[in-house]
Amino acid sequence: METNKNKIQEKGYRSGMVHFILVHSYVIFFLAVILGVFFDTFLKKKMFSFLYYDYIGFLMLIVSTIIIYWAQKTSSNYQQRVLKDSSRSNFEFGPYRYLRSPTHFGLFIMTLGFSLIINSFFSIIFTFIAYGFTKLFFLKKEEKMLEYKYGQVYRDYKKKVRNWI
Repeated sequence: METNKNKIQEKGYRSGMVHFILVHSYVIFFLAVILGVFFDTFLKKKMFSFLYYDYIGFLMLIVSTIIIYWAQKTSSNYQQRVLKDSSRSNFEFGPYRYLRSPTHFGLFIMTLGFSLIINSFFSIIFTFIAYGFTKLFFLKKEEKMLEYKYGQVYRDYKKKVRNWI
């Protein structure tokens, strides 16, 4: 009987592949800001001239940083729990009780907040494009890998917890 690890390797997945996908989606959001700033050089008018946009952007940066840190810490603790008790695999801890991809959600909010602070209209537009791109390509692939790796436990989790991003 083949183990899950062998099945995953046979499928072409290997340890660290989820993180590999995450890194690429981070780069897409970074490029959204860079492209936005580049295109904004041609648009001389400030779109968000009121000071409260800066405050909103700064608040978004703080909240998103907390969400990302919470997700990463929960993920790290989850791996330690699985090592201690491999018979139990439940994903509903920390922000994962509310979102299937809290790190991506935090990154999306962070990029929007930063775009408000730097007053970049095109960065906001490109952030939404990056959101769509990562949802269509990276998050779907990540979820397939997790479903393949964890099986019915992950499918049950997907039914319980919505993917807001």
